[in-house]
Amino acid sequence: MAAGYACTSGAAFAVTSGAKTLLNLISSATAAPPTLVEFGVSFDGVTASAVPALVELCASTQAAAGTAGSVGTITTIRGYSGQGAQATVSGQYSAEPTVLTPIKQWYVPAFMGLFTIQFPLGREAVGFDTASTSMKGIALRVSAPAAVNVRGYIEWDE
Repeated sequence: MAAGYACTSGAAFAVTSGAKTLLNLISSATAAPPTLVEFGVSFDGVTASAVPALVELCASTQAAAGTAGSVGTITTIRGYSGQGAQATVSGQYSAEPTVLTPIKQWYVPAFMGLFTIQFPLGREAVGFDTASTSMKGIALRVSAPAAVNVRGYIEWDE
């Protein structure tokens, strides 16, 4: 049985202009690739008429790592893994990682918006770590026209 892991974005992350990467699940060079099974975001907007935020699931080549801030601790949430998670998680970037290519996109209300996705079995996003892949990282990126804070989490199997 594969072990399952989760990581939060940590403290509230201010999204004020442009696209900001909240979380980035990065494949290990030496272990099985991570399989993203669920993620969620929530916003603390207080204006009901605020324009919705754009939430994007992106593939990352990790061509440039960007400048990451701090995120929560990776926690084992199911199964057993004596060595812990092999993938790493970074996020709350002040300088964006590259190259990010949107895979899926959603509008989410900035006014107390809550959004969770669980991928159907067999249709999850899977990271890879080869020289030519665009999926070395699986990133959760947010763009909000209004100044709001966002929190989020990712859950994956290895």
